[in-house]
Amino acid sequence: MRTIAFWLLFISQGLFTLSAQSYTFSGIITNEKRKMMDGVQVILSVEDSLSAMALTDEKGHFRIDGLKEGAYELRLFFLGYNAQEQILRVENRDVRKDFLLTPEKTVVLDEVMVTGNRNDQVNRTATGEIFYLSEKAKNMKDPFRALQEIPRLYSDVANRKVQLEDGAQPLILINGNRYNSGIATLDPREIESVEIIDVVKARYLKDGYQKILNIKLKKKTQPFIFLEGATRHDVPFRKGLGVGYFEVGNSRYALYGRASVDYLYDDRSEQEQRQLNTGYSKWTKGEERLDGTSYLGELQFRWMCTDKDYIVAHMYGNKKINKKKGWGDGLLTDGIPQEFDYSSFNKDQSYIFTASLFHKHTFAKNHILETTLAFNKNHNENDGNRSESYLDWSYLNTYLYKNDRNSGRFDVDYNVDFANGGSLNVGNQTRFTSDRIRQVSIGMPTFRHEKWEEYLYADYSQSIKRFSYMLSAGLEGIWLKAGEASNHYFKPRISLSGNYDFSDHLSTRLGYTLTNTAPTESELNPYNMSTDSLVKTQGNPYLLPSQNHKLNLSLTFNTKGFYLTPSVSYRISTDLVESYGFSEEDIYISSYRNSGKYKNLRIGGSLSYRIGNLGRIGVNAYHVVDYYENQDPRKGFSCSLYFNANYKKWYLGADILYNNYTYTPISRVKYHSPSFSMVQVSYNFTDYFYISVAMENCLVTYRTSMELRSGSYENYSDQRKISASFRPWILLRYTFRKNKSKAMKERKNVYSIEEGIKL
Repeated sequence: MRTIAFWLLFISQGLFTLSAQSYTFSGIITNEKRKMMDGVQVILSVEDSLSAMALTDEKGHFRIDGLKEGAYELRLFFLGYNAQEQILRVENRDVRKDFLLTPEKTVVLDEVMVTGNRNDQVNRTATGEIFYLSEKAKNMKDPFRALQEIPRLYSDVANRKVQLEDGAQPLILINGNRYNSGIATLDPREIESVEIIDVVKARYLKDGYQKILNIKLKKKTQPFIFLEGATRHDVPFRKGLGVGYFEVGNSRYALYGRASVDYLYDDRSEQEQRQLNTGYSKWTKGEERLDGTSYLGELQFRWMCTDKDYIVAHMYGNKKINKKKGWGDGLLTDGIPQEFDYSSFNKDQSYIFTASLFHKHTFAKNHILETTLAFNKNHNENDGNRSESYLDWSYLNTYLYKNDRNSGRFDVDYNVDFANGGSLNVGNQTRFTSDRIRQVSIGMPTFRHEKWEEYLYADYSQSIKRFSYMLSAGLEGIWLKAGEASNHYFKPRISLSGNYDFSDHLSTRLGYTLTNTAPTESELNPYNMSTDSLVKTQGNPYLLPSQNHKLNLSLTFNTKGFYLTPSVSYRISTDLVESYGFSEEDIYISSYRNSGKYKNLRIGGSLSYRIGNLGRIGVNAYHVVDYYENQDPRKGFSCSLYFNANYKKWYLGADILYNNYTYTPISRVKYHSPSFSMVQVSYNFTDYFYISVAMENCLVTYRTSMELRSGSYENYSDQRKISASFRPWILLRYTFRKNKSKAMKERKNVYSIEEGIKL
């Protein structure tokens, strides 16, 4: 009995000790010159109530004792320096962290002190840059308008889209989590920082992403409501949309939804084409009309079920119907000239449905496990015909394809952050795809495409004073069957990056990536997809992935509102999937093959300038050279210019993008006009209700021409988009927010990367 009593007393004493366990938070705070700072306020709060406070000593040290387990709001204050805010988690051990404070830039004008914008501050990492919004941007109420302040980022307010200045479409992350179409629900006051990642880790290389935009938010609590509706239409009617968003919830739960309808009506273009081959020539001239509708519905539920577990359920559906009509006349010369009339019709309809489930578990401080399960179902029907009527004979081609795809994915990712500032990330991605392509019109056997993919990856990043680096690698195994052809292979993926800060304003980065690009289902499909009587277009089921090596060197410099980024990149592709063709009985056969090497050199950069508190102007330009095997170098040039300004209730924006040439191994496309141009004016009736008027392709009629040569076959075509040029549009948008600053910080949107099967 005495022994039992002793152990009961010992255990109860141990439990009491554990329940009374307290921890210490300590660290060192330095300034931008790496000097210790004396007198910095270190404040810890819980639910807006002060929990603890300390001041740094002359050596920059601080220490707070007696902390319980839990999450604290940490704030660092020092007069003349930018304040810092973040969440501090105390879990089962003492916490030590070091901080760097940067000064607010000030100038004295006639005894009036003006504090510089925080968006002059740029933090460099091994893979990109981190930017900050000014107070003016945070008070704009519209996240897309606020993001226009970020250098290197192009934010289209009216169309609710963001891209980089060079046209690259980044993967959107919120707090490091994938978040699809969710920027619209953000309040700019929530945004803590905006990171642009140029060198992507192996985790995202598998999905083909080359750039990432990561928006970091502050953590808030209490209920919130977000509603938004918008409608946009061309004048006269050609293209338009109606869309509605909602999000309701609190710090534990959130429900998000989106519904939209898009339409395209009587979109006309003019086309002219000339084909030449041994023994014949064919010339056509006519018009083409496009019509279409698209319906989209999306629903997402987020649940912070415990302090360590976070769950997201997501559903998404999209239905598209597109129609294309063509008509005109032509001349076929095959010994004797023969005039003819032609007409064509195509109806393409498809739907995509996806369901996803995501779980995030935090084992301990900075130890996080993420799992994702998703399923996609897609159906596509392509129905059409083409007829040519000659004097004494006619040609008719009818076709009907019914295509189905089922795909699924299971991803596991584990991340740990170390006390020395290093970060390790490992994971595995499993994908399965099953395609069925049926050429119903002529009763061809079903073409089956099955693919199983396993992808194992790991990455590590570390900062050492002014130098930071990232090492990332993955190994991909693919087993596939395309028709009667079967294959399997293992391919590596590598991403390396190093960044060195010469100063707070100047840095350089060197990056290298090794990726693999698998052939698409249309490149594998052996069925003829052409309706032209003189051309057959068919895939090659024996294609292999191409391998891409890319080396990139860049420099970034920012000062007094200027942001300059010169860069040079060099790419080498082997086993490139490229178009080729040959003639067979006066019919040109167009297909694909893995044919040797391709090299690409890209030199240029971007420059932007913040015009005080008014807005920003920027330009970027690149010289591009394509090197195809056994061919002369093919040179191209691209540039863009943008301007945006906000004055009181008015907004003015202008954009122009121009390319002169783009190439394939057998063709060249010439752009006779800017690829895109727009002038836009907006007026805010209130902070949350505005009208916008714009003119797209406002300089000259959009026109392109193509030259294609392959063996004895030649094709010259010219297209003018009549309806899309000089067409104004009007947009109305209304947003309602209530306690939006109290939204939950976790915003993981598990969405499908499936684009659907389409030939």
